[in-house]
Amino acid sequence: MKKGLISIGILVGFMLSILMVSGVFAKDVIEFNPSYGKVTFAHKKHVDLKIDCMKCHHTWKKGETSGKLCHECHKAKAEGKAISAKDAYHKDCKGCHEEAKKANKPAGPTGCTQCHVKAKK
Repeated sequence: MKKGLISIGILVGFMLSILMVSGVFAKDVIEFNPSYGKVTFAHKKHVDLKIDCMKCHHTWKKGETSGKLCHECHKAKAEGKAISAKDAYHKDCKGCHEEAKKANKPAGPTGCTQCHVKAKK
C-alpha cells in the first residue's frame, strides 16, 4: 500500500511538472498600464507558438517555469545593470516582432499605437 502511494505521488508530480513546462498554467493575457496607453500582451499565444520562454525570461534557467518576472528587475528607470522596463519591452518585444517581419514571418505589432491603446474619453 505504501509503495503504491509513493508511486502515485511520483507519477502525479511528474505529470504536473510536464504540464507546467508545457505552459498549460501560463496566464492567457497580461496587461501593462503605462501612462501612454495600455498594452495587452497575449502570453498564451506566444506559449502556443512555442517561442522559447528564455527569449523573454532571460534570467530563468533552461526548463524553469517560474522565476523573476520582468518588473522585478526592470523598473520605470534603469537601475544598475538592468535597463528600464520601457527599454526592455521595446528591445525584446518590438525587436522580436521586427526580426520576424524582416524574415517574412508572421509578426506582432511594431507601431506605437498598435500596442499602446489609450482609454477612450
